[in-house]
Amino acid sequence: MNGGGVRSMQMLVTRFERLTRRISLAGVASGHKAAEAIAAGRVRVDGKVATSNFKVFSEASVTFDGVEVPPPSPEPKLWAMFKPRKVMCENIEREEGTESLRSRMRRWYEKEVNKTGQAVATGLDEECLSEKHFVIATGLSYSSDGLVLLTNDGIFAETLASAESNILSAFDVKVQGDPPVELLHSWRRGARAGGVNYGRVFCSIMKRNGATTRMRVRLVESPERPIDMLLDGARMRVQQIRRHAFGPYVVTDVPMDRVVRVPIHKSMRHLIPVADMRQALVPARGGLLQADGTFRPVALEDSALREPEEEPGNDASPASGDAGRADARRAAGAVRRRIRAKTRQRAESAA
Repeated sequence: MNGGGVRSMQMLVTRFERLTRRISLAGVASGHKAAEAIAAGRVRVDGKVATSNFKVFSEASVTFDGVEVPPPSPEPKLWAMFKPRKVMCENIEREEGTESLRSRMRRWYEKEVNKTGQAVATGLDEECLSEKHFVIATGLSYSSDGLVLLTNDGIFAETLASAESNILSAFDVKVQGDPPVELLHSWRRGARAGGVNYGRVFCSIMKRNGATTRMRVRLVESPERPIDMLLDGARMRVQQIRRHAFGPYVVTDVPMDRVVRVPIHKSMRHLIPVADMRQALVPARGGLLQADGTFRPVALEDSALREPEEEPGNDASPASGDAGRADARRAAGAVRRRIRAKTRQRAESAA
């Protein structure tokens, strides 16, 4: 309620997400750590401690250890980077001597700050992922290098890595000697290795000499059917594996020493998870600037959403819980009735 007795609420279509997913989409923490924080009472919704992993709308104020968690963006975020060889494709810090994606990001960030200075590097931490939660969508083995895609949405990452998405990957492979040409031709009809069906695999020889052969292998990869197992099953002596492309994303478009934000290609937009959008009565936030230079709270003015007058002798405040939900239902019904009345008035005036 505000000073004028008007309830500051508004009816709109908004997005609902569970607390753990909202925290992970914001990059504050993983879903598992967010669930632990909720159990420990470290997450608050509109100033109150959250006791379970319930769904909240985008307009709700969520804090994690006192840090504001912003509402999710309309679509997932996607980043691309080049992973060198002998780097663990993980988002955790390893012990000294073992480098991971996160430790490499931290090294890139420190190098950029030392190069440009603290003043010029202001705001760089907002773009850097070294301190944020991310999900690896297209991982690589320890001995491979090439393109790696990262995202803030675990569901989107699983969809991209799934064989059902039918996204074609291209690998540049260097092997010793000459590969069996008959086997490469048979892969076009279908390849199997380790009891796993790889589907159709297309190979083209790019360069050949007496000692080694370079070829480009195109296939629909997934965690269940990595390219390493396919080449091992063919008994090829592999010297190098580099992911050249994943769908429309090519490694030559990515700098070697940083993580870059890339847009979601139109051919992949159908893979974006569908958000839970509903119509709900939510608090109106913000204020309006009046002619005298003062601010007044946003509210549904001149509507049926008025504070009920207290009965004489009744000083008790309205109870929360069922009474609050009933009050919200009555308010929503009043809004719908008012909209229908205006619609009938317009129809009568038009007639």
